[in-house]
Amino acid sequence: MKTQAMALALLLSLMGCTESSEETKSEVSKEMEKAGEATSDAYEDTKESAADSWDETKDATSDAYEDGKEMASDAYEDGKEMASDAYEDGKEMASDAYDASAEKAGEFKDAAAKKAYEACVKMKEQMGGDVSECEN
Repeated sequence: MKTQAMALALLLSLMGCTESSEETKSEVSKEMEKAGEATSDAYEDTKESAADSWDETKDATSDAYEDGKEMASDAYEDGKEMASDAYEDGKEMASDAYDASAEKAGEFKDAAAKKAYEACVKMKEQMGGDVSECEN
């Protein structure tokens, strides 16, 4: 690019000369045309390169966005599954605890009934009552 700028400066200085011949003017014109084409080509190449870079950036961003969405979705599904598992485990534990407490309550009820029966029998024997009344 430096060379082209120097060539352009040289051409401009030659164009300014009043004693230049038609041949020199023609050569200068050709060189200016070449410099213009080179500049145009460089501009087009840069424009294409920028467009390609933009497309690559958009693609990479889109891919990263989709990957992020997928990761978030996976994490959500994993969390949902873990919460569901914990809920089911909690239900099972509560059911087991209820069953165990119901069993213990039954045992306490049976023990209390037995103690009440024994106390009734002892009282009836001491007071002379009918022991069969204690079975209700």
